[in-house]
Amino acid sequence: MNHFDPASFSRKAGAAEMAFDAVRGLLGIFKDAKDLLPEDKREAAALAIESSTKQLAVAEAEVARVMGYELCHCAFPPTIMLAVGYQSSTGRRIYECSKCEYNTAGPNQFTRLRYVTK
Repeated sequence: MNHFDPASFSRKAGAAEMAFDAVRGLLGIFKDAKDLLPEDKREAAALAIESSTKQLAVAEAEVARVMGYELCHCAFPPTIMLAVGYQSSTGRRIYECSKCEYNTAGPNQFTRLRYVTK
C-alpha cells in the first residue's frame, strides 16, 4: 500500500533541486569556457549549451508538475508558479507566475502571503 511520506518527499525534492543547481553551475562553466575554444568550435558549443539549457528547463518544469506545482503556460518551457496567497472566503491557495504575473485568483481578491514579495 502506497502512502504519502512528507519527509521522503522533502528529501527527494531537495535532491532534485541540488541536481538542477549542479547542472546549472556546469552550464555556466561551459558558457565561460566556450570563449576559450577555437573560433570554428564556438558556434557548435553555443548551440549545444543553448539546447542543454532548454532541456534542463523542460526537465525542471516536468519535475515540478509531478511534485504538484502549478505551471503557467505563458512561455515554453512552462514557468513554475508559486503560492502567493489564499482566498479568504474559501481558503483556496492562489498561485502566481513570476514571468507574466498571472495568478489563479481570477477576478477574485485574495490575501497575499507575507513572505512573498515582488
